[in-house]
Amino acid sequence: MYRIPLSGRPIARTTSYPSCLRQSFGKNYGFRTSTPVSNEYKRQIEQPSSLTPRFSKDRDTRRHTGKHSDIFASKDIPTRQPFLRSRFDPERSTSTRRPGSPPRRNKNLTPSQEFLEERNRALAYHQQLSEKNARQDKEAKLRAARRLMDKGEAPKPVYTYRSPKLVPGDVADLFAADSIQNREVLPGDFVEIRKGGAAICGIYTQNFDQTEGRLQSTSIVQGDQVLGHRTADVVFRIPGYIFRDNVKAKLGQWDITANPTSPPQGTGKIASEFVDQASLLMGTFYTRFNTLYDTFWHSRKQTMLTTPEAARYVFGKEDNKNGSLTLQELYATHIFLTQDSSLTRFVPSVAVRWTGEFTLRRPQEVLLAETVINWVRKDDPRVSQFVQKAKELVEGNRRGDRSDWKTIKFTDSDRTLIEFVRQTAISGYSDLFGVPHLAYLPRLLRPLGIYDDIDPRTAFEFLTEIGVWPRWYNMEIHRSAISLTSGGVEEQAIVNRIHRLHPESLQQDFDKEMARLQLESSATNSTTNQGGTVCKMQMGSRSPLVLESPTEMYKRDPCDTIRHDFGHQAIYAIDDPSASELDDAFSIEPVPVTTLTPQPSTWVHVHVADPTSILPPFHEMATLAGNRVQTTYLPERTWPMLPRALTEETLSLKNDGRPKKVMTFSARLQDSNGEILEYKVRPGIVRKVVTLNYDDVDDVIAWDRVHGGRAEGDRVRSSFLTMPEDRALERTYYRSNKGSVGTDDTTLVKELNCLQVVAQRHTDARLRKGAFNFSLGRPMIELTPYPVPSVAEEGWQGPTDYSDRTLWQEPQITVRLDPAFASPSRLMVAEYMIMAGRVASMFAQENGLPTLFRNQAAPAEMYREAFEQTIRTKTNPKTGIMNMIDMLPLRPYIAGAEISTSPLGHWSMGIQDGYCKVTSPLRRYSDMIAHWQMKGALLNKHASSSTPAAAITPPIFSLDTLSPLAGVIRDRERMLGMLEARSVKYWLFEMLRRRLSGGMSTVFDGIILNPTADGYNVISTLLGFQLVVKAEPAVMEASKIGDRVIFEVNDCNPQRPYIGGRHLSMA
Repeated sequence: MYRIPLSGRPIARTTSYPSCLRQSFGKNYGFRTSTPVSNEYKRQIEQPSSLTPRFSKDRDTRRHTGKHSDIFASKDIPTRQPFLRSRFDPERSTSTRRPGSPPRRNKNLTPSQEFLEERNRALAYHQQLSEKNARQDKEAKLRAARRLMDKGEAPKPVYTYRSPKLVPGDVADLFAADSIQNREVLPGDFVEIRKGGAAICGIYTQNFDQTEGRLQSTSIVQGDQVLGHRTADVVFRIPGYIFRDNVKAKLGQWDITANPTSPPQGTGKIASEFVDQASLLMGTFYTRFNTLYDTFWHSRKQTMLTTPEAARYVFGKEDNKNGSLTLQELYATHIFLTQDSSLTRFVPSVAVRWTGEFTLRRPQEVLLAETVINWVRKDDPRVSQFVQKAKELVEGNRRGDRSDWKTIKFTDSDRTLIEFVRQTAISGYSDLFGVPHLAYLPRLLRPLGIYDDIDPRTAFEFLTEIGVWPRWYNMEIHRSAISLTSGGVEEQAIVNRIHRLHPESLQQDFDKEMARLQLESSATNSTTNQGGTVCKMQMGSRSPLVLESPTEMYKRDPCDTIRHDFGHQAIYAIDDPSASELDDAFSIEPVPVTTLTPQPSTWVHVHVADPTSILPPFHEMATLAGNRVQTTYLPERTWPMLPRALTEETLSLKNDGRPKKVMTFSARLQDSNGEILEYKVRPGIVRKVVTLNYDDVDDVIAWDRVHGGRAEGDRVRSSFLTMPEDRALERTYYRSNKGSVGTDDTTLVKELNCLQVVAQRHTDARLRKGAFNFSLGRPMIELTPYPVPSVAEEGWQGPTDYSDRTLWQEPQITVRLDPAFASPSRLMVAEYMIMAGRVASMFAQENGLPTLFRNQAAPAEMYREAFEQTIRTKTNPKTGIMNMIDMLPLRPYIAGAEISTSPLGHWSMGIQDGYCKVTSPLRRYSDMIAHWQMKGALLNKHASSSTPAAAITPPIFSLDTLSPLAGVIRDRERMLGMLEARSVKYWLFEMLRRRLSGGMSTVFDGIILNPTADGYNVISTLLGFQLVVKAEPAVMEASKIGDRVIFEVNDCNPQRPYIGGRHLSMA
């Protein structure tokens, strides 16, 4: 790539600083350089055209993103990258000096020169290790592949390439809500891959790994070398780059079908040239780039920006008068935003490849990082004072003597340094983007003379030893780009306003409402009989569901006149014993055989809680719910989408003796084949809710549709571990005692069995259309106490003694298997929810309603028949479950479900006519949208039937509104899903760490999922977690996918998170 030789290295601002950031830097605060700014440098900044590009020394597509490496790196200064002093640096190793003494330093070197000297040694050592490990991995894979070939078990590749998708007209659309950017990376894409904080660019391909028996992500980089990586390592992507006309003119056409793994010669060079062009642009407009933070934070008051937004601003294309963005301009912006000097101001989203989003750090955070770095460079006495205080705390903690902690107070400078270490601990494990703080952490912690290796794990240990964090602190919540704690104050203010302005909304009196409706109906009829006229809706009028003020709520439910009263028909709400928000229930109604219904059939009614009966679509509470997208369930606590006062009291379908407003989705199923003959969607009222728990229902219904039967259910139920084991379980996922269903209640038992039979008819209908499922087992976490007490995140006045059991209690961790596929009642409830989703989709399509469908694409056409043949022959015809061994080869090729405004069907569920989720509006905003849309259509139908001349009001959410909203919801759901998975992993690993540190057994049995270069990937049958286990070549040669093994977890770091194991024996 091009590098531009300049004598200074600018940081994010070279033009102006807010006054709050100026005080620490003095005269040359606009430049990160230890020497006065030269006139030549100023001339080059003022005249970008005078910059002379040159090629980098290694001439490859690697863009190091170290602390001091940017496009202005000096010619005689090598590329820099964060480093850690360790064993490779014997001159500064802590083992060669007296403990407690300060590190030896060459006083003739400036801090920057010292930093460079140590970094160069670190890079050289790291490169040697990387080359050695790469050779060993390659040799191990080749040996494993030969063994498989010798045994005749070598798997054959299955390529499911799709047609290349080119960039749309405006390249900014790469990050549009409905963009293909939200889909998977495809061969032919230009990609930037991040490994260890370094950026490597190339053209994405795929290769078949004989050892692991599956396609693996690879890219062609400089020199046409093949680089293996994870798809998750891709942080920037240009779809179909190699198929663009100007690229094809240089390379020629790549026929993927004929030669799927080898693009034309020179592919790596094409990627390198593109990087050079973007890098030159970034250097030319560097001064303009440096104004991004000030412009977007201070002038525009934005807390987030996207790559296209930043590019339009930098290149003067915000008004579209100067044309659309080019690919080079977009990538130049990405380079700037992700270089290490920018990461102190811009934080990439975890979904940056899909969204191109960056969060702007608060000015206080920017000031904090720059202030601490400045203190460390200048050996400020505030640092040494903090080090001395911290050393006393750590030594006292290790002695178990914390008696003087109450007398120790943190100063403002102490809190600044603690926050710096805290940010390092949270962000330091990033494998994608470098963390500027990490380079300065050794300068803070090494003077303690206590820690040998300084890394993010050391930062965590340090914070626990000085009483800032407890040992069980979960950092994953703060690693997410999503803030779960924001909005709490706003929510409380909204709830207070509702109590003050609309108390009747929270205390619904149905008898009073029905009496008022009957009175109004009589008055209307009387007026009509006397020759009066009924008020008609005017053309273009607003839907009665929409109110003008964002604080206004319905004085009366707009759908009261069309609600169907289900009387005292029993409806069944089945959930966990500890569930507090019940949002769905169901009932069935056999249909008599008549001339109109000659075939035996049954009406299924799925009743769903109705928050839209009190919340208008643009009410401030609905807007807050839209920002949150869904309720977030983490092991330590729940962050509800709507206030608990609504979800657990007013709107919940709990059995409290009061009638409940619902949205009901009804389907008439044919008894012989389970097909839907007709359907209805109606607002309704239910009066007899029977609440049951899964465990009691499981006792009285059949188990023949559970894969493995009751024995599998008992195994899953008994699969759990608890730490500490000596404490009694204070909360449990399963019932504490039996009681809601008795076998002597024959009427109820008969009704539950009839409900199961009807659900199984619909399941059979889906199985005939190709539906299937599989389960690898999934761990679930229960913590006691719940919710886990909050820990201070700022403003620490002094150390906190978390070992004081009178104030703090280490959470008890229970890990168990998810019983979703090992419980007949759970399977039955899930099937009724699927029916409701199909009915909602049918209604939306019939009425032309824009809504959010859940789709899953089928495999590529040319391979679909082979896939479906395997599914037909390998899926259990009664349970619909595919065995693990048969499922594993297919799993990498099955696409995930996505949200879309088009009903494209759901392949693995066997649904071709569309599916959308509508059964959880108390915890999912997209379900609320569907309810508002359908109510609008129902009110239109009612108005036109009672008043033929009435105008039809448009849908509340138009297609133009929903299309970008689908992308926002999809990204938020994806990020929340990642956060939930990482939090479960953290607490699972924390339990294993406790067992390891306590000398307890960590031996498990498992099933081999696939071989690796030096072992195998295994899943624990007890708890459902996965890890890579080391094994000897002889073991690998004798084992195969699906074999049962005994392994031991021998290493665990919950904060990274990392887990390692070793093979013990074959089971």
